[in-house]
Parts: sequence; structure tokens; C-alpha cells
Amino acid sequence: MNQRSFKVVHTPEGRANLHIWRTGQSYARQKSAVYLKEWTNLYFSVLPQPPAEPVYYCDVRKGLPFLDGTFDAVFALHIIEHLTPDEGKSFATEIYRILKPGGQVRISTPDMENICREYILQLETCLADPSPRNIMKYDWIMLELLDQWVRDKAGGLMSETVKNGYFDYAYAKYRYGDVFDEFYQPSSESPAPTPQKSLGQRILSVHPRKLYRFIRNKIIAPFRNNRERKLQSLLGDPRRSLEINKWFYDRLSLKLLLEATGFKNYSIKSYKDSDIPHWERYNLDRSNHGDHAIEPSLYVEAKKIISSALFT
Repeated sequence: MNQRSFKVVHTPEGRANLHIWRTGQSYARQKSAVYLKEWTNLYFSVLPQPPAEPVYYCDVRKGLPFLDGTFDAVFALHIIEHLTPDEGKSFATEIYRILKPGGQVRISTPDMENICREYILQLETCLADPSPRNIMKYDWIMLELLDQWVRDKAGGLMSETVKNGYFDYAYAKYRYGDVFDEFYQPSSESPAPTPQKSLGQRILSVHPRKLYRFIRNKIIAPFRNNRERKLQSLLGDPRRSLEINKWFYDRLSLKLLLEATGFKNYSIKSYKDSDIPHWERYNLDRSNHGDHAIEPSLYVEAKKIISSALFT
């Protein structure tokens, strides 16, 4: 991929902002109308995709396909935790490179400090009162702390826990925000059973065109399914698909990383405030359904400041 393959979007004020993310359906449902309109969009994917507006797919571990000094701001949403520490440093270096002097970076990522403090809180609460509800919350924070690191299949133990109904909905929602609804689907009443047809009745009820497609697909399936099996193998392996978290950050470790890359003016933000101009127009971390985060996280920002001494 090269710079000419990508159209850089500009805001009405003439600013160029880059949005990099790899998150789920709730985020896209709430914010796509905003970021597709005024941001250049790069989706972190390990699967190669043809360049196509308005979202470009890119394995950010291989660099960012833009020229030096292209953007006024870069927002990286839940990317850096899916990279090793070395990959994370390279990613931050690439962001620094493509920012203009004075450009702003904003990073949203799980907050290791918050997770650890919550773990200690639930541990001490359980030790004082080991009620079933307290134990359930303690088990959940253990999953939040460990499952994303060690899972060996898509969804990990957390998906199994939700499927089995062993969780406190209010607590899980508090910890994961709107994103939790991607995992949790309230059970509905089972539909009434339909009468079973015999094999002969099922064959006679099939439209000839549908039957032809079925037979054709059976013939070519061994050839087509080879690619599908490879794809499913990738998506089913959290390490290959980068579903797992390879590192966690807190407010200090992220500060050290960004400053080592050259950034200045590091600051901690909330889900609804930012130094990126006109952020109130985007509010990409704030839920559309209320005054809370789409996914509670650590939010930090820093600037690319070029010292005037370099030009004297």
C-alpha cells in the first residue's frame, strides 16, 4: 500500500484527522456516521483487504501508509494493547511520523491500573462477605484481568461465562459499557416447534434452482472451502487474529512510551474531553445512549512538538 492509494479526508476547517481502530459492532453502530464523514479511517486487520473508501484495512505492525506530516490529529482506539511492547513503540513512532508539528495523538486502551484496583476491591469484598453475588463479581474481574491474555479460542472463557449466565449484568455493564451488549443477548422464548417433514417431502418442496445450487456447491465445495478453512483457522485463533491483548498499559507506562517516542505535553483525559479541536462534534469515546463511555478505558493525549532550537 502506498500514499496514493488513500484519500485523506479533511474537516470543514481543513484539518486532516486519522482514525485507527479494531473494535466491535456497538462502536460502529454509534459512531460510523461521524468518523466516516470527517476522518480518514484505517481499520487494524491481519487479513489483507483491497484499498477501498471510506475504510482502509491495514496491519499497523507493518507501518502506517501515509507520508510524513500528513495529519493534524490521530486517534488510536483500542489498538496498542493488541501489540507487543516493541510493536507498540513502533506504532507510536509511526503516529509521530505522520503527524504534523503540533499534531495531537489520542489513545484509548484498557486501564491496567483501574483493573488491578478493581480486582483488589472485589477480592477484599469477597473475603469480608463471600456471598454468591460478591463471588460472581470477583470471578468476573478475574476474567477481565486474565482471560484476554490467555484465551486459546475466540471469545475465551468470558464468552462461555456469559453464555452460561454466570455473571452480574449490572456489574458487567459497569465494567464494559455498551460493548458488553455485543456479548450478552437476552434469551427469548423458544419458538413453537414446527412439524417435521419426511425426506421425500423435503426434497419435493425444494425449488429446482435451489436444488441445482445445492448440488453445484457440493461439487465445488472441496476447492472453495480450502480458503474458508484457512480463514476460519485464523479467526478462531486469538493469537493469530490478534484478538488477545499482548500488553496492558497504565497512565505511567503509556506516558513513558509516548515520551520515548518524542511526544510532549502528555495528559490524562476522560471519555468526553479532548484537546483535539472540535472533539465535541465527534465524541468518539462517549456513548450515544447516555453520559458514559462506550467502553471504559484509559484515555491519554500528547503532542508532537518540534523544538525551535532545531531551526536556529
